[in-house]
Amino acid sequence: MVVAEVSIEPIGMGDPSYSNVVAESVKVLERQKDVKYQITAMSTILEGERNRILQVVQEMEDACFKAGAKRCITNLRIDERRDRPMHHMQEMEREVETKTGTSQQSRMRM
Repeated sequence: MVVAEVSIEPIGMGDPSYSNVVAESVKVLERQKDVKYQITAMSTILEGERNRILQVVQEMEDACFKAGAKRCITNLRIDERRDRPMHHMQEMEREVETKTGTSQQSRMRM
C-alpha cells in the first residue's frame, strides 16, 4: 500500500477557473472501490496499491482531456515504505496531531 498526493492542472481551457474539469477527474475516484481518497484545496490524497494508484492517476488525466483540456500538468508524489507496514492516511494525520497537540479542526481555523 502507498499514500500518494496528486494534483492535475488542466491548461488551455481559455478560463482561469477549471473546477468543472477537476470535477470530472473526481468522478473517476468516486468509481474506485479499492482506492481511498481525500480531496483538499490544492491536491488529492490517494491510498491504495501502487499499481492501482498509477492507473487511477492516468484515468484522472484522461478525464481532464475528455473534458476539454488541451494540456495537463500532473504532479504525483508517492510515499511508500518497505521497512514496515505503511500507515493509512488517517493514521498519519493522527500521529502528527498527537505530537503537536492539535486537531484537524484547529488547523483549519481562518
